[in-house]
Amino acid sequence: MTYTVTVQREPGDYGWSASADDVDGAHTDGRSLAEVDRNIREAIAVILDLPRGAEADMDIDLRIRVGDDVDPIVDDARAAREAAARAAAQTAIAVRQLRRRGLSVRDTARVLGITSGRVTQLDGADVAA
Repeated sequence: MTYTVTVQREPGDYGWSASADDVDGAHTDGRSLAEVDRNIREAIAVILDLPRGAEADMDIDLRIRVGDDVDPIVDDARAAREAAARAAAQTAIAVRQLRRRGLSVRDTARVLGITSGRVTQLDGADVAA
């Protein structure tokens, strides 16, 4: 199960506070995001009475909020990174398919707008289609 946790920057630069969205009473704070991550895992485990060590296997989705002026920019940057990862995977699949259709390395590169060296790298990579 994935636990969604909302993390907010505390006023005055004193650290972070966090609440697990779907676990009543799971709240914590910390000086760093790493500390908040450890603390919220422990809070969830205690409230749900999970076995010792269960925190390590928890899937935590930190929804980090810094401020209304910055949050949309951070969200856009995250979305751009996710889109770039999807584009990279699709490019690798496209290379394989174009090469299987008989296109040369140079033509494949031209079609996809990448270098022929990158086509060669992707063509030799083990990519799931």
